[in-house]
Amino acid sequence: MELQDIFKRLGYPKNTDTVYRTLSISKEPLLVSTIAQHANVSRMVVYRCLLKLEESKLVSRSVIGRRTFYALLNPRRLKQLIAMCEKESGEVIEKYAKEREKEVPQSIRFMYGASGIRSAFDDVLAHTKKGDTFFRYTSERDLARVNRYLARDYRIRRDKKKLERLVISNPVSGKQKKSRLERFIKFIPREVDLFEQDIIQLIYGNRVTIINLNTEEVFVIENKQLADFQKTIFNLLYKKL
Repeated sequence: MELQDIFKRLGYPKNTDTVYRTLSISKEPLLVSTIAQHANVSRMVVYRCLLKLEESKLVSRSVIGRRTFYALLNPRRLKQLIAMCEKESGEVIEKYAKEREKEVPQSIRFMYGASGIRSAFDDVLAHTKKGDTFFRYTSERDLARVNRYLARDYRIRRDKKKLERLVISNPVSGKQKKSRLERFIKFIPREVDLFEQDIIQLIYGNRVTIINLNTEEVFVIENKQLADFQKTIFNLLYKKL
């Protein structure tokens, strides 16, 4: 990430990075006119940037006679501001996520992010019995990316339960998978339709889980009738392929 990106993310005026960099390479405090000359921007732009930098305690001001000089303070202060911004952003996101979760019925769970996707796969193991079969539609374009979401011991726990998997996939992703006795894969032919939406649907026990890899959003629906309905549709399509 460049300095320009950092100040933009923090909400500073345009050209703040140029003003900041000019002060950082100077061995002595500078006048506004000097900063403007070296940064190749107008004095008005410099004043606007310095006002924000001074408010954030990134630069200091000293007055000698009628002239005002500006100097850079400890650069680690910028690191502190970034950390504060990330913390506040996380709190805002968490607030809206919780509000959204309240609107979702108790039989439906909403999760997001890498941790949410990891939890979705773990949920399959938690709600299946030893020797059960679960079903998976998978239209991901990058299998390696999906595998990075899995917990390190996911496959060990899955294999310990001796789960059988029926999979409907696209040829690109499906052929990247290693052959396993407990997994049977069939493909949606390219000539029929393009099955690369980066969506995964898991059907297991009394649950249906939908994973949107594009937005890293997960919906887990607990409903026996819906799960049975989806299993029936899956089996019909699986037999046709």
